[in-house]
Amino acid sequence: MHHRYGTVAIDLARRLLTLSEGDRMDPIGKLATEFGTGRGTIQSAFKLLADDGALQLESLGKRGSFIKKLDRSILLEKAELTAIIGAMPVAYSTHFQGLATGLNQTFLESDIPLILAMLRGSKNRIHFLKSGRCDFIITSRLTWEGIQQDKALRLLFTFGPGSNIENQVLIMAENNDEKEITDGMRVGIDSSSNDHMRLTLQECEGKSVQLVEMSYGQSLQKLLAGEIDATVWDAGAGFHRPPPSLKVLPLTRRNVESDANTEAVLIVRSDSGALQDLISQLIDPQEVIAMQRKVIAHEVPPIF
Repeated sequence: MHHRYGTVAIDLARRLLTLSEGDRMDPIGKLATEFGTGRGTIQSAFKLLADDGALQLESLGKRGSFIKKLDRSILLEKAELTAIIGAMPVAYSTHFQGLATGLNQTFLESDIPLILAMLRGSKNRIHFLKSGRCDFIITSRLTWEGIQQDKALRLLFTFGPGSNIENQVLIMAENNDEKEITDGMRVGIDSSSNDHMRLTLQECEGKSVQLVEMSYGQSLQKLLAGEIDATVWDAGAGFHRPPPSLKVLPLTRRNVESDANTEAVLIVRSDSGALQDLISQLIDPQEVIAMQRKVIAHEVPPIF
């Protein structure tokens, strides 16, 4: 599509992929406002798609225009959409394995494949999304609450409490007599993760500690090697249990932020236009969570 209205035709094709034969099309004026262009450009984009056999419209006067015929294979080509790309946390637990399985399952009956990348650290996933390298990301509601002022991003939907993780705890060596972080401790922190960083700093507030930068996946290794004294850890069904030589303690500063970390959300770029509607149509949060629960309960094997 090398016409000046080619970009609009791409967005229009993506919008049409969310519709079915017999559906009523939005008025030209409304589409022009939504796509930020003129009525003539919208009409030209419709003509381009119609001439290529992607659709056939039927005008019913004051009732508006309705879709008489759709060719999804041509629409996919015109939408320049070979796959939808998402990014989510590394599937180190059955919680995340279940999310990945649920997301993959929702696309099985679609003619659009899903490519699901797994990236450590919410900051990395946010950068991945904003740079246009993926179409959506999965992160926690806590992370979203920290970036929601960013106009380039939009929360599309949430998956409900307990969909990201079940709980957070503090872990430290069993031979340590303390029951919370105290002055002088070396505390592991993964600054690539908004959640881990915020919860760790919350636990360390007002205390003189040494923050040791690490990957979250190195937590147990560094504790067992004596390189750190404590760190925040994801706990609950589906997560690795620390070995007996480490003790598990409740967070002392637990509050609403901790609870926000348990909920997974799906974020898109604000300028992704009709692609947001397509993702909303393809992904049913309730179906994803239902599959996640089956994976956590070991009723079905994970697919990711």
